[in-house]
Formats: sequence, C-alpha cells, structure tokens
Amino acid sequence: MAKTLAFANLKGGTGKTTLCYNLAALLTDMGQRTLLVDLDAQAHATTHAGFEPLKIKKGVFDAIDDYLEKHNTGPQVLLRQEKLFILPSNPKTVLLEEKLESLPNKESVLKDFLVEFDRDFDFILIDTPPSLGLTVLNALVASQYLLIPVKLDFFSLVGLAQMINFYYKVNATFSPYLRLLGLIPISISSRANVCKDVMNELRTTFGERLLLPTLRNDIKVVEASSHGLPVHRYAPKSRATEDLTKIAREIMRRLA
Repeated sequence: MAKTLAFANLKGGTGKTTLCYNLAALLTDMGQRTLLVDLDAQAHATTHAGFEPLKIKKGVFDAIDDYLEKHNTGPQVLLRQEKLFILPSNPKTVLLEEKLESLPNKESVLKDFLVEFDRDFDFILIDTPPSLGLTVLNALVASQYLLIPVKLDFFSLVGLAQMINFYYKVNATFSPYLRLLGLIPISISSRANVCKDVMNELRTTFGERLLLPTLRNDIKVVEASSHGLPVHRYAPKSRATEDLTKIAREIMRRLA
C-alpha cells in the first residue's frame, strides 16, 4: 500500500513544487517506487520534470474525468522521467475545481481515483495549488500525511497559519487519519537575520519535533530545473542535494 503525502501551503512562492518534485525523484533513486501527482494548473512540477504542459494531450484532469466516466485510463496518462512516474498537469487542470464542484462526493474524488495506483507504488507525492479550494481539499483527503514547506520569511507565517487551520478543519470533518508529518523550512539566505527569526518563531510555536531538516538556498536547484533534472542528478555534491537527502531520510524514518 502506497504512502500518500500531500505538499501544501496556501501561499505561493514557498518552494513547495521544487521540493515535491526533487524529493519524488530522490525517493525513486533511493529504490522507492514513486508517483508524482501534479494538481497545480501552473504545471510547474510537470515542467520541472522536463515536460512541456502545452504538448501534453492527457493530464490529471483527463485521467480523473475518464475515471468518473468509468474508463480506467489513469495508468495510460502517466509519464516517466527515468524511473519516476508522473501524473502530469496541462492547461485543462484549471477545469478540475469546477468539475469537482459538480459532484456529490466532491471532497473524495481524488482519494477514490488513486486507489487504482495504490499497489503499484511505495510513495505517492501530491503537489497542490497555493489556494483554498476543492483541489487542495481532495489532495488532503486522499493523503495519509501532510508536509508543509515554509519559506523563512515573515509573510510565509501568515500562509502557514491559514494552512494549519485548514488542516485541522479537514482533519476534524473529512479525514481523521490525516497526520501532519512536519514543516520543511526553506531558507532564502544563510546570512539573513529574518531567516533566523522565523526559525526561532517556528521552534517556539511548533517545537523541534515537527520541524524537518532545512533546505538551504542553492543556485544549483534553479540550474537543475532549467535542464529538466532533479538537483541530486545535476549536482550530486551540492548542498541542496545534501539537504534533500537528509529530508528524504527523515521522512522515511518518520514513516517507518
């Protein structure tokens, strides 16, 4: 049975997608059968993996739509980057929110759909749009675990508070088994005092136990993305690769 993890933050620009994609690729290279689900209409995770969303004829919206029409074409929609499987996003993903709104089981469509993939993967990682709505709700209901990336600036604390409140509502109303696995700090600069201040705020509010290792700022991540590669393949000795490896191992330790 796959372990399903949602990566979510209601504030954009947190590094959520970069983190989700790179961890998915890293877990794959650590021997874990991994599926990356791109629920964001901006399709950045799909782009990170080297695919052009405009050229993708069938994406996550089509797969879910076909499933609802009883045509189980989900596996046929999957793309591959090396051993990593990707359920991609394309421009039609923007229609997903409206589609979900029209359904009686609107909050659990993704959960039911992903059952089809459960036995084929060890991990399913879901990248979500930075907004409140049925798409994010579906991602959380479909997941056993929630990871919240937090950029170390004070604006992110506002988005974090909203995300935590949303998690508690989902946990109480729709998904009592959803567990907040942790917060992943993303540093904007090792020298910025604001990063240290926000980290101290996170430690005070949530405690060390909820914090995963920090992903430090590294230009190699941007360079890797421009080549359609995960950073651990593009720059295996970079500090980003070191940090992501620590994060991946800590996630696996917490799930053991």
